[in-house]
Amino acid sequence: MSQAAEEAGISKSLLRFWELDEVDSPDLGKLMRLAAALELDPIDLADLAGYDVRTTLPPMQPYLRSKYPELPASALAQITAITKKYGIDPTGRGPAPGEDET
Repeated sequence: MSQAAEEAGISKSLLRFWELDEVDSPDLGKLMRLAAALELDPIDLADLAGYDVRTTLPPMQPYLRSKYPELPASALAQITAITKKYGIDPTGRGPAPGEDET
């Protein structure tokens, strides 16, 4: 498990707290990275952690970090700048109902 924690960019102690169910709301981005490191379905892992993600899209930044772990910080910064320019919150709040429909 220490190798998975390292690959996901989280501490071994945090992973241990998750294993013992001692964290009420684990960070979704970190969970997604852990799912990728363990080759698990990220939706299943999010469900186990108490997130209802089957009906919502994942936040952009955690998704990009989990899907493309080698994405340079500069590329993520550019994506964030572009999304902010167009009024999209890259941290996950997303548009209000009807805002993204034309």
